[in-house]
Amino acid sequence: MNISLSWLKYYVDIPVSVEELCDKMVMAGFEVEEIVDLSKTMNNVITGKIAKLEKHPDADKLQICQIDVGGDELIQIVTGADNVFEGAVVPVAMHKSTLPNGMHITKGKLRGVPSNGMLCSGEELCLKDCDYPGAEVYGILILKEGTPVGVDMRDILHLNDYVIDFKITANRPDCQSVLGVAREVAVVLGTEFKMPQPKYETKGGNVNDLISVEVKDYDLCARYIGRCVNNLRIKESPEWLKLCLRAAGMRPINNIVDITNFVMLETGQPMHAFDRRDIAGDQIIVRRAANGEQITTLDEKEHTLNDSMLVIADGEKPSCLAGIMGGLNSEIKDDTTSLFLESARFRRDNVRKTARALGIRTESSARFEKGIDVFRSEYAMERALQLIYDLDAGDIVDGTIDCNNGLPEQRIISVSAQSINDLLGVEVPFEKMVEILNSLELETTLTDGVLTCKIPTFREDIEGRADLAEEVMRIYGYDHIVGRPMRGAVIRGDVLPTRKADDKIKALLCGNGMHEIATYSFFGSKAIDVLNLPADDVRRNAIVIRNPLGDEYSTMRTQLVVSMLTVMATNISRKNADSRYFETSRIYLPKSLPLTEQPHESPALCLGLYGKDEDFFTLKGLVEQVLGLFGLTADYEKSAEPYYHPGRQAKATANGQQLAVFGEVHPATAQKMGIDQKVYVAEINLEALYAVEQKQILFRPISQYPAITRDIALVCDRSLPVAVLEKAIRSVKSDLIKKVELFDVYEGNQIEVDKKSVAYSLVLQSDSTTLTDDMCNQVMDKVFDALKAVGAILRS
Repeated sequence: MNISLSWLKYYVDIPVSVEELCDKMVMAGFEVEEIVDLSKTMNNVITGKIAKLEKHPDADKLQICQIDVGGDELIQIVTGADNVFEGAVVPVAMHKSTLPNGMHITKGKLRGVPSNGMLCSGEELCLKDCDYPGAEVYGILILKEGTPVGVDMRDILHLNDYVIDFKITANRPDCQSVLGVAREVAVVLGTEFKMPQPKYETKGGNVNDLISVEVKDYDLCARYIGRCVNNLRIKESPEWLKLCLRAAGMRPINNIVDITNFVMLETGQPMHAFDRRDIAGDQIIVRRAANGEQITTLDEKEHTLNDSMLVIADGEKPSCLAGIMGGLNSEIKDDTTSLFLESARFRRDNVRKTARALGIRTESSARFEKGIDVFRSEYAMERALQLIYDLDAGDIVDGTIDCNNGLPEQRIISVSAQSINDLLGVEVPFEKMVEILNSLELETTLTDGVLTCKIPTFREDIEGRADLAEEVMRIYGYDHIVGRPMRGAVIRGDVLPTRKADDKIKALLCGNGMHEIATYSFFGSKAIDVLNLPADDVRRNAIVIRNPLGDEYSTMRTQLVVSMLTVMATNISRKNADSRYFETSRIYLPKSLPLTEQPHESPALCLGLYGKDEDFFTLKGLVEQVLGLFGLTADYEKSAEPYYHPGRQAKATANGQQLAVFGEVHPATAQKMGIDQKVYVAEINLEALYAVEQKQILFRPISQYPAITRDIALVCDRSLPVAVLEKAIRSVKSDLIKKVELFDVYEGNQIEVDKKSVAYSLVLQSDSTTLTDDMCNQVMDKVFDALKAVGAILRS
């Protein structure tokens, strides 16, 4: 919020420099974004009077001016402007001067004639007509008659001032006003806060005879105050008022509009003035808009409304978007003679939603969105009427319309003074607490060590002990906090076991050339249909979000496959020829629908890969590595997921529990995702892996005795999985079997129909002795017996 230093001084004495003031405000919790020294916008530009004017001897369009700048001698300046005349007082940029537009002026010659500076136009001084009359005229700026010569233009334009940009936090809407900031400045500096006390005289009549007000929706409009002013005298605002508005970045318009803008900036209460002749039926109705109802606002834009939006209507149509912007049909015009003045409190969330829906952002809506004190509406109305009276802008009609459904009672908070010190860790004298809180207009008494505070309605942010402690400390001073060494034992932190497991998995997968991805935990309501799941599949019981950003983010996911397929489809469309991805996240499984308790959040891992070198067995190897991190050797068997290829999918189980399912994505599912090549996906149940009891890792020395390799070729049914054969071999209880490796699978003419040949290499080794043939044969006999039990015999 931009506030000029001179404006602040209307309400509080500031005996310190602007830099010191800002430092103190920062320590009190008010961030200062910027300090602008208006005097630095120009330098060495003074007023001068044209004493003599003559034509340039060598240029028809140039004139030679002799300028009186208050010195002993006249200054000669050559100009090309044709609107200058003898006796005119103009801005003169002297030798080595600087202009607001960045120009640096030095003396020189124009067509052989010395020129000791430059006459300035309003444009060169970055002025508009609202800044100085005639500033937008083409040519040199002619100053007002009677302007003294030799005076710094910064004094003429009131630029010897500072503008401070305060960053107001969302919890302090009371400081979205000059009075709110001035109140804080007075507390910080320990000076008196001079709150304006409105006084004015009325001209008789009764506002209720001129207009009626009805509030139909008190839930959206807690209070609505209206007054009438007749015999308006619309004219230019006085200079002091225009200066205040310009410092805040607002353009002066006329005395009535400027008064409402000034009061909004001063008090934080937006106001609106209606041309009373445009109020149909002399009625003001605060109501919800009808669906499809339209209004043209002051910026000449037409908006279509709905029944969630609050409007200020007359007897026929909407005249104003409540708290946002007035309608074009009721604005104050140059010939307006009677007005209706509004000061109200509208519900903050309704103003915010309406402004966002219509794409409108105004100074008014910004304040209503943060919250307006319900009692500030009354003060702002009184202040506006005082200014109308003081500036002789109209005749104030007797009577006030004040519509409300009951005003809030003052809140009282009682808290132990010692408990505040305990919270702060600083011993603030109790009497000092009372002094600070009272200076902040929190009427406070101390009885038997208990602070009793009456909280004003403009401090909605104060709710309890912590808020009172904050108020005390920021004014008492954070420099009173003394640094102390830490006490107590230093405890070394640790990472959760599940996080350690995640880190191991990620390190493994990244080492295999995979890229980690992160996707949203929700997807579209129809996304699950891509997987062709049966209607009774539990993964279709998804949680629907009540207020989603859009349909594509409307459902909490119950699996990670759709998200993985989406990422792979995107990268395939971008011509990434091959890639590997993984994601660790949570899936959300409701215990019942509709929800009666928090859903079960199950951790899961999804792998995805595609490319010319990728196949089902590549994916299986990655799954085996992940399970191996947890010391698991899984059994693999065919699965029946509808979104995998029926002949190229499997599930991994251990101890009777499914740990993973993986395979090639079904071509129909891939096509629905816009994928026209083979892609492979695996889903791993991390919750089950986390629950596996970690085995103790034992380290043994390398055996010093030689190993023996025995290769065996087996014949079995073609349908018998090799995993069954390997499991049978490993079931043999012998410490001599160190390694079992499949190295060949053969189906062909030399093998019976519906049979296959499977070849394994077994490494036998002892840790204590050199193996003999008898020892090896005993082990191999046990292996052959185990294989025979599952239907495999030695190939002859």
